[in-house]
Amino acid sequence: MPLAAGLFFCAGAERKCNWLLVRHVPGSQRCVVFFPGDLSDFAAGGGLPYSYSLEALFWVLCRKYPDETLVLVKPHMMVDRFAIYVNFMLVDGQGNPRPLTQLKAQEAAGDGDVEGAGCVGAALAEDAAQPGVETPRAVLHLERLLDAVRSELGGDLPARLTLVGFSKGAVVLGAVMREARTEVAFWQKVDAVHFVDAGLTVPGNLFPVSAEDLQALKGAVGEEFVIWLHGTPRQWEDEQRPFVAEETLAFEQRCRAADVHVERRYYAAGQPPTLNQHFDAVRCFCTGDAARDEEEGGDRHLGFFAAWTEACSG
Repeated sequence: MPLAAGLFFCAGAERKCNWLLVRHVPGSQRCVVFFPGDLSDFAAGGGLPYSYSLEALFWVLCRKYPDETLVLVKPHMMVDRFAIYVNFMLVDGQGNPRPLTQLKAQEAAGDGDVEGAGCVGAALAEDAAQPGVETPRAVLHLERLLDAVRSELGGDLPARLTLVGFSKGAVVLGAVMREARTEVAFWQKVDAVHFVDAGLTVPGNLFPVSAEDLQALKGAVGEEFVIWLHGTPRQWEDEQRPFVAEETLAFEQRCRAADVHVERRYYAAGQPPTLNQHFDAVRCFCTGDAARDEEEGGDRHLGFFAAWTEACSG
């Protein structure tokens, strides 16, 4: 499937910038915003298969959402192949979310970084201890990025939004959900949030969304709003990271307690976890459109990335 897309370097809140890949569909009714995870960067070498690149993931998503405008938000930085969404939240050196209170506590204890996180996290922890440093406003930054795209497209960008976070990219969804109490107008435009095989390398902050945040979200969104939790054995059955499944289940329970509509889908059940299976989640996840998902969603697409990766190495 040939694909025409634009690449824009856009300024968000406080002049912080992100690269955006945009597939514009004139007259579309919805804008799908996608946040990729670790490993995925522009296809310019680096030793990884093309199938893991931003361009490849973008192509897959355009197949899943053929009639919608699609915006891929590239992390501000990639450090040792870790996605660093520092424009949306405070993070450590591997891009794991670190709330301001945690960073200040680490600084007070003389531990400015988590183990193995490197100099980026140490610098952020040091900055967090300084007077006047605040958590980035995630919704404002996203809205400013979309405003910039809207300007590039001559004003033609749908107001209705669907948010999709893959792997570590899902942490951005948590960052914007935490602001539901103060960003009601934004959440009135969002019809769905998809956590696609969400996971981190450290416990505690995969879903930093409180019961109060979810209650505020419930009061802001429309009746059609759904939170989707999509998973594979790569994340939900990882014996080295049992906290991923535990935190996912706890978040699901908080959603249900707040009467927020949540749907859970599991792909590749019973199969051994692999990296290609993890990326298959992008090909397999259900969008909520029953007719489209009949062909573009579900386990029928398992093995897609293994085949693509093999073709890239052949």
